[in-house]
Amino acid sequence: MHFIKAPMDLALHAEVVVGVTHRNHPEELRVALESALAQEAPFGVFCLVLDDSSDEGWMNSLSPELLADPRIVIAAGAFGSPAQARNGLLDLVDQHFPNARWVARMDADDRFATQVSLRAMIEAGHTYGSKYVVGSNSLSVDGVVLSGVNVASSATLLDRGRLNAFIQAFCRHEVPNELPSCNLVLRTQSGIRYPSSVSAEDHWLVAGLLMHHPHDGCVVADPVYAVYSLGGAATLANKQSEAWTKSRLALASAADVWYQTHQAPGAKLLGWGQEGVVWRQASLVYKRFYPYAVTMPELVDIKRLADLAGDAVISFEPHADDGPGARILLCPEPLAELPQRWLPMLTRQFLQKLYRAGVVTSNVKRDNLRLTLSGELQYIDIGRDIVKLTASRFLDCAARLFAIGELGWSDHELARRKTIAREADVFRALPGFEAFYGELVFALHPDCDLSGFSTETLYAPADHRDVTLLIKCCPQDAMTIDSQVRHLVGELRLRARFAKTVLLVDQFEGPYLRQYAAGDLSQLLSSIEHLHQDAVLDEVWLAPNDPKVVGNVHRRWFAAPYATLSHTSQGAPVASQVWAFDRVQTPYVLQMDVDVFIGGTDASHDVLSDMKQACAEPGVWCVGFNIPQSRQGFKPYEGRPDQFAPEVRCGLLNLERIKRSAPFENPVIEGRLSWMWHRALQQAQPKLGMCSVRGGDSRTFYVHPRNEDKHLETLDQLRDLIGQGCIPAGQADAWDLVPSARWHRKPRFEDIVFLLFGRDTPSNKLERCFASLASQSCQDFGVVFIEDGGSALAAAELPQRIGPLKDRVTLIRRTAQAGYMANFNEAVLTICPRPESLMVVLDQDDALMHVDVVKMLREAWQAGADLINAPMFRPEKPLAQYRVDYAQPRQRGGGNVWSHLRAFRKSLFERVPSSAWESAPDAWCLSDFLTMVPMAELAEKPTWLDGPYLYWHQRLPYSAERKEREQAMKTWLFTQPSLATQALG
Repeated sequence: MHFIKAPMDLALHAEVVVGVTHRNHPEELRVALESALAQEAPFGVFCLVLDDSSDEGWMNSLSPELLADPRIVIAAGAFGSPAQARNGLLDLVDQHFPNARWVARMDADDRFATQVSLRAMIEAGHTYGSKYVVGSNSLSVDGVVLSGVNVASSATLLDRGRLNAFIQAFCRHEVPNELPSCNLVLRTQSGIRYPSSVSAEDHWLVAGLLMHHPHDGCVVADPVYAVYSLGGAATLANKQSEAWTKSRLALASAADVWYQTHQAPGAKLLGWGQEGVVWRQASLVYKRFYPYAVTMPELVDIKRLADLAGDAVISFEPHADDGPGARILLCPEPLAELPQRWLPMLTRQFLQKLYRAGVVTSNVKRDNLRLTLSGELQYIDIGRDIVKLTASRFLDCAARLFAIGELGWSDHELARRKTIAREADVFRALPGFEAFYGELVFALHPDCDLSGFSTETLYAPADHRDVTLLIKCCPQDAMTIDSQVRHLVGELRLRARFAKTVLLVDQFEGPYLRQYAAGDLSQLLSSIEHLHQDAVLDEVWLAPNDPKVVGNVHRRWFAAPYATLSHTSQGAPVASQVWAFDRVQTPYVLQMDVDVFIGGTDASHDVLSDMKQACAEPGVWCVGFNIPQSRQGFKPYEGRPDQFAPEVRCGLLNLERIKRSAPFENPVIEGRLSWMWHRALQQAQPKLGMCSVRGGDSRTFYVHPRNEDKHLETLDQLRDLIGQGCIPAGQADAWDLVPSARWHRKPRFEDIVFLLFGRDTPSNKLERCFASLASQSCQDFGVVFIEDGGSALAAAELPQRIGPLKDRVTLIRRTAQAGYMANFNEAVLTICPRPESLMVVLDQDDALMHVDVVKMLREAWQAGADLINAPMFRPEKPLAQYRVDYAQPRQRGGGNVWSHLRAFRKSLFERVPSSAWESAPDAWCLSDFLTMVPMAELAEKPTWLDGPYLYWHQRLPYSAERKEREQAMKTWLFTQPSLATQALG
């Protein structure tokens, strides 16, 4: 509310205010004001006009003389109902006019009947010390005063029995007179306010005052107070409405309950409202509901909710009797009135109790709250306003409580503000409320606090500082070097802490033995530089190809100084690998070709301890890395000197033993050695009594793709599956990759499948997400988790981070980012075969906020929902509400159908033509809108789960460039033809 024409000194010192609420009646208002200014009174009088959203320029209809009169004050606001406007006027007087003693009620289309009408009312109020005065009125139609007067008879109005009989008769149109409800003068600072009734709020107020507080008022029958116009638009509309009739019949029913309550022996009124009346009788406190207000079955539901809320709501018991309407017996514990303000802690405690109980007391105001003996807030208004919690109701309840308790506002101020602006803007404008509410919800969901989740690796791998990891590559590996090295290092770093991780580069550019690609040393070195910069590698060793250096290496290892060429006669490398063995400073080296795939079912398995123990046995100098086994468990390491060659593709070498046994026989033909190093050692084993062994624990293994299989389009997928330990039976007991084995991602057949897409999601957010799934009361769901081309080192940890959900998760770890739409297509169309499965989008850095999310989704799905949304909470925007509107989302900015939590049936996804997103100019940045808007148009039973917050969504602000891209995508999307129209066509 604000002043358009501010009060002058005359108004500020006047004792009587003629209060007029006004909306688009300027001509009638002029008459009303002139009649008010003509009143003969020995006390100061001024007119306060409170305009309620009239058309612009309405003041031009008032004469310049009126506008200039210092006795005229004009304020404005937006209120939404006559009752709110009238209460706003009363608040305005109490807050800004300290010298005022009386407020005289006047409608904009009414006028005073005589020049002494106001004086008579005020003098009566002074004489009797009244809080209110009721007068008589005449009626007019089109400016003509009708014969007869609606006389305010004290004999009728101040006698409860006669008053009740009169109310029953006039509400049923049995008498010509009405309750003189518009002829009212109130004492300021009395706290009297109009009830929030759809219609007849003036009748409700006056009837309540007369019935409950007859001794606080007086009645002036003559002179007539006002001439009441029957031509008011609101009045005519109301009289023609069903609400007008229902409101008066409700008043008649309520008045009868009031009357009977006052007739009860020893009854003392405590309060009354739109649903019932509360009184004390002896030591007991009762509330009786009006017959139309609350039925006994409804009362059972209300009691269930109230009991859940504990001491946040006053306890009560149904108490049947023969009276009209349901009756309850309230807890008699002494309660104290509220102060003007109270500590935020009390508000916080009260709201926490409600939230945890799943209950909201939606009619929060001072009259409905008390302090218990322990000093805590308690809601005392038992009735229909005790409801099941929803996010929007809880926010509104918190805002109301904060406004009156922390800010000291009146009960009506916040409601008035909500009529003139968006609710979120009104709440945001409450000083301190946004921070208060954000902290409140955060405290209610400690499981969403990231500080409770680790940012470290899952566990410290076993320390093997006596082992060097040596990965061997050549220019032929240029195209796959990045993904392969990241895969190998990622998997092995989970299992061991090495002295060094070294990449050995054989610079020979071909031709190669079993060549599958042209060698590209330049590209290879460029990719390796990125790996080194990313700290994937500790060192990169470039093997020499200088003949003199090569000859010296061959002399030490094979007593062949004249073999100056680095490769065998068949093109296999020798010099580069044994040169690297010379540089290794640890007793052991785990050496492997860069093209092998490492996999396992348990990353905590200390595979190197097993291998080192075997390699330390007398007569052993090489232990082969295990391969997938058909039988699970530990297979003893075995091998005779004449049985196995050292494992060149992936094996652990005891370099100290090997070097002590050098040089080894290796025939030289035309300057080239005949055998690779492992074949030379194999030839020497029987003579030296040394052997290479194989076996070990089945939990960790490797698979080697043959060169002819390295062009398979599915090779990235196979690497991922092997890394996860997902080995088909056809691959068991085989070193080389078996492409014909039945390799596949595990399909998800569950009714409900969560889609977790992301890239390089921090580990603490991942753990929070998984924990929120693991905490669900219903665990009957599946998960498709896609790591979209992020760090391979972090991706290697994912099978372990998934934890107890592992058997229900299909994990996809991409080596390159594919984007959300590609992920949706693979997850929904390929992994989930059942058309009616419900796909639930859960971003990896978000979390579920309630343990019954799956249960609620299942109930909605079983009821036929094909598209589902539910409330989300955004910590950076705690007051934002995202209520979904499924009707014409393209014409309504998306209608919030994009918002979390969102779910859809696979069959609905399949109904959207692929062109709906394939033609999108920038699908990467707006997949939520791009998927949900078309599905909302085709959904047959879209469902909004209007309940508590179910989804925690937090993200950093987008860049200006990202926002521009999104806006461009929205513009494109909202201009595309509706799929609903096409479906109808």
